[in-house]
Amino acid sequence: MTRTSLPNADERGVTLPMVALSMVVLLGMASLVIDLGNGWRTRRALIAATDAAALAAAQDFVNDTNGCTSTAGSYLTSNESTSVLVSCVPFAYSADHGRVTVTADQNVDTWFAAVIGEGDYDAQSVTTAVWGPPAGVTGLRPIGLCVEGSAALRDVIDNPPATETLIRIDYDKDQPDACGGASVPGNWGTIDFDGGSNSNNDTKDWVANGYPGEVQFGNHPVTSCAGESHCYEGDTGALAGINAELNGLQNSGIYFTLPVFNFVENPGANAEFHLMGVVRVRLIDYQVNGNPNNRFFELLVKPGLITGTCCGGPGGAGGNKVIALCGVDPNAFGACAP
Repeated sequence: MTRTSLPNADERGVTLPMVALSMVVLLGMASLVIDLGNGWRTRRALIAATDAAALAAAQDFVNDTNGCTSTAGSYLTSNESTSVLVSCVPFAYSADHGRVTVTADQNVDTWFAAVIGEGDYDAQSVTTAVWGPPAGVTGLRPIGLCVEGSAALRDVIDNPPATETLIRIDYDKDQPDACGGASVPGNWGTIDFDGGSNSNNDTKDWVANGYPGEVQFGNHPVTSCAGESHCYEGDTGALAGINAELNGLQNSGIYFTLPVFNFVENPGANAEFHLMGVVRVRLIDYQVNGNPNNRFFELLVKPGLITGTCCGGPGGAGGNKVIALCGVDPNAFGACAP
């Protein structure tokens, strides 16, 4: 008969500590996998919450209200209900440009970490958002306005109004001091932002929904499009075939952004418009076809938040601003500065 040997007392004494040690190791690994994973998920959600809070606060500052008073905290807790607002700190670079930093904590529950001497802890997220004049604009409608076509428009660009301002721009085909002089028919034109061949359908879509790409503007002192990045192709003729889209804008009552140009080269269907600014407007009334003497745009101007990239110089921005995230670490403001 074969007899199976049993461990002697010394062997049993060694096995029990090894099992206990293995349990500690296994629990420690569980702590790393479960507790650290939970901490990672908590912090990712907290980052999204501070991002939303900082952007919402920046939007308030664009509208001349203090986004730190209640907005930052409200957006933070609406995204992460158990988070705690540690601080909301604004900083102004100038009257047109500033930043706001939102810092928040959130408790991270642990289940296994206590075995290795660790317990619950706080995750933290810091987000900084910047607001200022746009360096580039998206969502532009392709109707360029001559800055000299109306004294009211020139004043809006140079001295943005604090409240809604109604302006009228007449087509005025024979105006001698229009952008481009007497050779340019009228005070507006169609801008082809991407220079594509399907310009008619493009124009209709952009009037209705805005151009999806980014458009640059600026360099006011230049007098030629040679080597100038702010010149875009277009047509100085009448705005034909877009009445349905214009009616849609008028009936919607929304504010949208139009480019403003200060000179034109090569008048006609292959013109180049130099874009020197933007203006945020609501379409009140218009006539773009028929007798040139009867054509006009009646626009309600109201500076505010537009879509684009931050941040450029204030010249030509018409008082409009954009917001963007610019920092995700404490005291990391390099990308936020002018």
